[in-house]
Amino acid sequence: MSPNEEITLNQLLQIFTKRWRYLLILALVFMLGALIKHKFFPMYPGTGKLIIKDVRNSQLQLVLSSVAGPGTDSSPDAKGEDVLESAETVLDTHEFYVNLAKRLISLKNENNYPVLTTFFKKIRGSETDSEFPHDVANVLSGLINFSKSKGGVLVISSKTYNRELSVVIVNEALLEAQKNIIDRELDDLNRAESYFALEIQNVRTRLDGIENSTVKKLQKNQILSVDMEKGDSSKYISELKKNINDTKIAISNNESRIKSLNDKIKERGGQDLGVISKFNESSQVKMLQEQNKDLDIELKTYQTYLRSYESQKTGLVPMQYEIQKMNASHDFEYKMFASLNDSLARIGLQKTYVRNKVDVLERERISRVKSSPSLMVMILISLMLSQVTGVFSIYLYELFQPKAQS
Repeated sequence: MSPNEEITLNQLLQIFTKRWRYLLILALVFMLGALIKHKFFPMYPGTGKLIIKDVRNSQLQLVLSSVAGPGTDSSPDAKGEDVLESAETVLDTHEFYVNLAKRLISLKNENNYPVLTTFFKKIRGSETDSEFPHDVANVLSGLINFSKSKGGVLVISSKTYNRELSVVIVNEALLEAQKNIIDRELDDLNRAESYFALEIQNVRTRLDGIENSTVKKLQKNQILSVDMEKGDSSKYISELKKNINDTKIAISNNESRIKSLNDKIKERGGQDLGVISKFNESSQVKMLQEQNKDLDIELKTYQTYLRSYESQKTGLVPMQYEIQKMNASHDFEYKMFASLNDSLARIGLQKTYVRNKVDVLERERISRVKSSPSLMVMILISLMLSQVTGVFSIYLYELFQPKAQS
């Protein structure tokens, strides 16, 4: 057939139907390969699930978060995908796989799992070698996968050549993942707890120092109590301030009354009714103005006394300000002490929250693990691949046949 020669659909069908034996043999060969793969080289996928509990899917976490406060990730922004992504990031590390390898080695030594013995024999190195857990970890990192699901569920899957091995790896990975996530958060809380405990001890030491210093100064100056030192001086100053405020209020009231009376006089056009009385508007205005003059003198007198007494207060009561300063320092340290104690109590609740945060939702069982893909699916795939390969090879053969003949 010439490359430039046109070919009809009928001729094309004849070309392929003439080689039906080739296509049939190719299909049988591919089906045989699929059968051998399924029979002698099966792959068994195992799947397990972890649930990361929060206020949305756990009543216990809801109660603890409401008591412990914002430190327990009770914000909706810290839930769902963010929590799962954080957990997946923490687990998909070499450290996790090394810890899982050590767990499997310990399980094999304690329970004598033949499947683990066979698995470890395929890995180079000796179990007594310090690098052996790292070699096992490198293999496990290629066998284990993490994926996110709805409702705060983290799916851990593994696919191996042995059904029992897949089950063991998945179930041990679930336990190690649960321990790893909880231990990491508890470690952070333990460091915070140590910090608060140390700060509480420091604040308690400072409080004791302030109290001892206060007592010594009071004894040295023969002062029985702080209230006695405040005594008459504070009362006298308070009384002066009260009198000044009362006088200012009286002056303000009189000025308002004078303004009101002047407005009434203006309404009458400033005409005098010819009646001389102390009760008419003009007389009342004069009386109020005289009262304001007296009140101004009284106000200035009170203000002069107050300035004079306050300037002499430091000399009259030398210990009062020092005692107030010590009391202010004591109050500040005590508030800090109470705040630190409250934070320490919240950390205890947060630890309870974290210990209940991760749980194994579903473990893998041998009865559920089947070879994947199934034999029927593999046969269908092999048939499809065989026919695609056959048609393509026939096309190439027909395309380059003239060149081969020439």
